[in-house]
Amino acid sequence: MPEITQERWQELYDRAFPQVYRALVAATFDPDRALDGLHDAFEEGMRHPPSDDRNLEGWLYRVALRRTRRSLFREARETTMLERASEDPTTRTLRRLEVGELLALLSERQRTIIVAHYYLGLSQEEIAEALGIRRGTVSATVSQSLARMRKGGVEHA
Repeated sequence: MPEITQERWQELYDRAFPQVYRALVAATFDPDRALDGLHDAFEEGMRHPPSDDRNLEGWLYRVALRRTRRSLFREARETTMLERASEDPTTRTLRRLEVGELLALLSERQRTIIVAHYYLGLSQEEIAEALGIRRGTVSATVSQSLARMRKGGVEHA
């Protein structure tokens, strides 16, 4: 199948925009963030268009939703960092001790994956690639680690 030209990409994007935008708003409950994510996906398509236009709506939705989620996570992390910076030193120290105790319950591999995901903000795909494992393994490890930390947190309470 021939490569999608920029002109063709623009036509396809214009056609798919209303449907994909509505889906993003439904998924995020945030029209502005949905619009930003969709524009980011369009730019991504300009740089690296999909190989064909058979499922353009699905491609745009996936890319836009990924961008939107990253934006939400980044904002939440920045807000949390600002809130923590305003905490008194004693509260910060206690929080670090609590997190350290919970991370100590995990194996080295589990800690590596949890820190990469929640502290560095890496996606499961990025972690899998960096560690040379499958994304499903990352997903299962995150679930098991969180369960272990929840159980450990209850026992320490």
